[in-house]
Order: sequence, then C-alpha cells, then structure tokens
Amino acid sequence: MDKKAISEIRKLIKPDSCIDRIRGCYVNEEGKVIQELHDSLASMEKESLEKYCEILRSALSGKLGRNLFNMEFPISEEMDGGRQQALYKLQQSGLRDDGVLTEFFESVVKHFHSESKYLILLIHGVYDIPSKGTDNAEMEDASDYVYPFLLCCICPVILMKEGLCYDEEACTFLDRRMDWAVQKPVSGFLFPAFNDRMPDIHSLLYYCRKQDERHEEISSDLLGCVLPIPEADQKELFKSMVEQTLGRGCNFENVKNLNDAVNELIEQNKDSGEPVQIEKAEMRRLLSENGADQSVLSDFDAAYDEAVGEGVPLMAENLIDTSKLEVKSPSLKISVKAEMADMLKTRVIDGMEYLLIPVTDELEVNGIRILQTRNH
Repeated sequence: MDKKAISEIRKLIKPDSCIDRIRGCYVNEEGKVIQELHDSLASMEKESLEKYCEILRSALSGKLGRNLFNMEFPISEEMDGGRQQALYKLQQSGLRDDGVLTEFFESVVKHFHSESKYLILLIHGVYDIPSKGTDNAEMEDASDYVYPFLLCCICPVILMKEGLCYDEEACTFLDRRMDWAVQKPVSGFLFPAFNDRMPDIHSLLYYCRKQDERHEEISSDLLGCVLPIPEADQKELFKSMVEQTLGRGCNFENVKNLNDAVNELIEQNKDSGEPVQIEKAEMRRLLSENGADQSVLSDFDAAYDEAVGEGVPLMAENLIDTSKLEVKSPSLKISVKAEMADMLKTRVIDGMEYLLIPVTDELEVNGIRILQTRNH
C-alpha cells in the first residue's frame, strides 16, 4: 500500500461510514481474558464510537518503513492451517462467528507480550470502491469492486491517577476517581491490503507505534509475516557497507556524492507515495559510481547477502538524513541543509586536507554577524 491508499482507508474509519461490526477483548496482566466486548454499533453513542474510531485510525498513521510495513504472506501460510487462511476465515465471517472470533483472540493473547492490561480492538468494514473517470476523479455512483477488511489494534489499558478535574456543568473542580483508560495502539494490522484500489488477500499492512517496540511476536507468530530490518539497523548496515567497500576511497567528496545520489533517488520517486527500495544491484551501482574499486565490488554481492539478506532491499529514507548533511568530529559539528551541501569543499594545503566553508555576510559566530573579508 502507498500513502494514497492508506489515506483512503483511514478516512473510512469514522462513525456512519462502512464499519459494520466492532468487537473487543479485554485482557489482564496475567494474560487472562477479563471480558469479550459485543457492543452493537446501533446502540453505541456517537461520542463513544468516535473514540473507538480515533484509536483505530492511529493504526493507519505514521511513516511507511518506520511505523507502517507492507508484508506479504509466505505461500505456506496460504495453505490449509496457515495463518493467512485463519485471517481470511475471520474476515469472511464478518466477525459474526463467535467461535472463529474467540479463536483469534486466544491466538493474540498467546503470542502478545505485555506486562499490563490491554484491549484487542477489531472491526469489520465493507468499502464500495468508487470508480475513477479519465480525469482520475472519483465517481461516487459507480463501483466495480468492494473491499471487505479487518482492522485490528492492540491497545494498552492504564490506570489514570485520581485528582481534581474541572466539571463544566458544575462549574467547579471535582474529585476524579482512578479509572482504567484505553491508550493508542502499540501494534495493529489491516487485512487484506488495499493495493491498486483492490483487495489483496496475499498481503497486509502492519503497524507498530515505536521502532524499538515492534512486537515482532505479532508479525511473525500471529500473522506469519517477517518484518523488514529496523530503521536504525539499516542505517548501520549502510554505513558499514560504504566504509568497507570504498576503503581508502571513503573520502568527503565520495561520501557527499553518495549521499546526494540516494537523496536524488528519493526525490525522483516522491510522487509515487511508496518508500524507495534500494536493491543489491542498485547499491552496487551507487558505490561503483562514487569511489568503489572494481576489485572490491567483485565480492560485494556475497557480502551484501551475508549482511542484509538475499533478496532483502534497504529503504532509501532509512539510510540518510534527507534534510541535511552533517559533518562532525570529536571537536566540531557542522550541519548544512541538503540542498546547500555543494557549498562545502575540501582542499589539500601543505599536505593536510581541509574542509572549506564560504564566509558570507550572513554568517554568525555566537550570534555576532561576521563580515566577509574582501581583497582590495
């Protein structure tokens, strides 16, 4: 799914939309089910439903490659007894089969690691996908396909501290007792994926709130899918590959040019709405064009497969800072906007390489404007 597809589905998660069923499961710290929720949408207050929708929309927010991940099911999971098959059965039931639903909740409880209470929130919806005309405008009255989907969130439930709170009706501060409150989700998924404006039962969209808490036990054990390498690890792998492959060619100009080349790839594909993936062959090309010796590149494919994984791409936006170029040493740190990186030059003076920064009338030192020195 790209940004446009995610946004299109996210806008559906609201009262009086395509949601036709909502179910929940409240679990305590010991992993015991406290209660399954069977709230009827018809009887639910609009304010409460909006609160649920606000929580659910959170699982469709964030950055692709950091919080949101497109994942495909292995073929084995689409066979009888596979986890894709279990999800498909749940989706096809429309959350109306209590046996299938309880089995799903039990599977989440079995695999999810939590030291606190949490709520498993699950909705089913059916979206009549509007057709688009030749001008790419949606035709509200024309629909060729429907998109039945599940959206699941796992939300911590924490104890809110008691204290004085302002009561608008009473126009005064009143004592509030301690209550258990549902927080925004830490993990979740959308199944099936919404690709090319059609349901794709071979894929799903996975959500995690934090990079260091990706709850891979949900993606791998519950869903049967493998999450890509974490963002921080991708950056470290990229750094290591550049340093080892460039060797003595790992100088300022080559590294700056490599950074510019990755930035250019991102810029060229910014309208696609999808994260830019750099495959092994593309990485080899980038290194070859920016200082890598051909004799070293002959072993690059094997080194890449060992470090990253065979057939595993890296996300371009995870490898560099697209907004700036940063130069630092133990005694200094210089940060330059990416589009102004060409102003930095290097020059060898008396056998020592120096980094040159143009001095202009806009330059300040500790807030004091520096005047440009001009030869007369």
